[in-house]
Amino acid sequence: MTEKKCPQCSSILECGVDQGTCWCFNIRLDQEALKNIREMYEDCLCKDCLTRFETNVVNQKI
Repeated sequence: MTEKKCPQCSSILECGVDQGTCWCFNIRLDQEALKNIREMYEDCLCKDCLTRFETNVVNQKI
C-alpha cells in the first residue's frame, strides 16, 4: 500500500492500486462523476471524499 494525501480534505489514505487491489475498487461512480473527479483532481481521494461523489453529495472547495 502507498500512503497518499487526499487532495480534497488532506486526510492520509492508503492506496493499493499499484498492487492491483484497493478499497476504491468497491466504490461505484457513474460516468459523469468519474469525469468530474478526473477534471478536478490529479490523485486519489480518501474514502469519505470519494463516497460523496458516489452519493452525489459533494461539497466542492473552490
